[in-house]
Amino acid sequence: MKKSKKIISLLLALVLVASPLTACNKEETKTETPKTEEAQKETDNKESEELIVYSGAGLKKPMEKIKDSFEKETNKKLNIIYAGSGQLLAQLEQSGKGDIFIVGSKATYDAAVEKDLAEEGVGIAHHTPVIITAKGNPKGIKTLQDLAKDDVKVALGEPESNAIGKTSIKLFEKNKIEGVDKNVAVQTATVNELYQAIANGNADIAIVTRDGALGHDDLEIIEIPEDQNIDQIINAGVLKTTKEKKAAEDFLTFLTSDESLGYFEEFGFKPAK
Repeated sequence: MKKSKKIISLLLALVLVASPLTACNKEETKTETPKTEEAQKETDNKESEELIVYSGAGLKKPMEKIKDSFEKETNKKLNIIYAGSGQLLAQLEQSGKGDIFIVGSKATYDAAVEKDLAEEGVGIAHHTPVIITAKGNPKGIKTLQDLAKDDVKVALGEPESNAIGKTSIKLFEKNKIEGVDKNVAVQTATVNELYQAIANGNADIAIVTRDGALGHDDLEIIEIPEDQNIDQIINAGVLKTTKEKKAAEDFLTFLTSDESLGYFEEFGFKPAK
């Protein structure tokens, strides 16, 4: 009888020792269960990061259409940051992040290349300067030289902030126009603020680009003769800071497609190719 009790006690002890080991084995088996193919795809999609695109503020209308179309056709989302070209370059340098750089100033794009931030760019579309005034042209502006007339308030882009600001200075130098400085009432960081300056009466005249001026019924556009003008070319390229080079290259290819160039043309940008 005593012998039987000893045997039963021994069996119970073995069961108690084995139970935690069994539980551990079950837990280990549960942890190591491989993901299904569908679950793995879902995880991969969540880990797929959006592309960061630095874009000139004046390109917003076509870029928004391009963004919608690209996102529908691919698995990538675009985070487009709009600002003046100089502001974008400064932000890129400070953050050290980004995938695509597209600006209306070739000089600014070339500066990004020189700073080893961007690869060689490609020309996308023309960004042609024009003069704008309020509807009816109350100051009787006809030529670039009129920006130096007495009693005229001029709005210009800041040369260090946006492409049209740099180009405006070059236009005055090319055409040997002096005296504009005394008339500058407003300087802005973005092109859109130049339109506002005319609309709210803070300026009588401004230099913008034809594409941006189209569709503003409260403005009058005065063309600059071709031999006096300096045409800008919008440049775009892949940034060396990108962590998704293949996706960035795919988007650059999309930017130069007939579909994208059609969006630029819709908003007054003549395709470069």
